[in-house]
Amino acid sequence: MIFKRQTEIIPFGKFMAKKRTKEKPSIVVPALFPVITQHHLFPVQDPDFVLLMAGVGAITLSAFIERGLVMMGMIDVAEKVTDCGRVVFPVIVYGAVLWLFFSLGGM
Repeated sequence: MIFKRQTEIIPFGKFMAKKRTKEKPSIVVPALFPVITQHHLFPVQDPDFVLLMAGVGAITLSAFIERGLVMMGMIDVAEKVTDCGRVVFPVIVYGAVLWLFFSLGGM
């Protein structure tokens, strides 16, 4: 099947005068253009968003703590923080992925 599109040619004078013969109705679908507000970007009342922010904050905080310990010369303590993170963070990530799958309707 071959589809051909017809091109409408409008003279420049008519275009500038806005005297088009065919007017297409403009349809705006709200689902395609959601409202963007601060509440929609940062929904702090949503428990899933709060859990996500807590996880991101914990990972960032542990990275800063590890970096600070290395700068203070406490390399052995920084290694213990790193070793703890190597075990805890993957468990948290896998648990969050499973929780997401089950909360969306199952696997």
